[in-house]
Amino acid sequence: MSNEQKQNSRKKLLNNYMRYASMGIQMGVIMFIGTYGGYRLDKYCNNHIPVFTLLFALLSVAASLYLTLKDFIRKKP
Repeated sequence: MSNEQKQNSRKKLLNNYMRYASMGIQMGVIMFIGTYGGYRLDKYCNNHIPVFTLLFALLSVAASLYLTLKDFIRKKP
């Protein structure tokens, strides 16, 4: 294997690593924002049962899974 092929292989590996790491960070941020928004809305409405927290947490998980799967299935450049 030539030096150029090794560099291309390493670059491809690094690109895949960064792609999957950014997907994980994206999922975490979306879930945090959704859950925190629901929590603040429950505090604002003085709800004793955290309805908005649960609802927004579930919606944010669904949204993050949708976006992650959409990115994952997308063709590689």
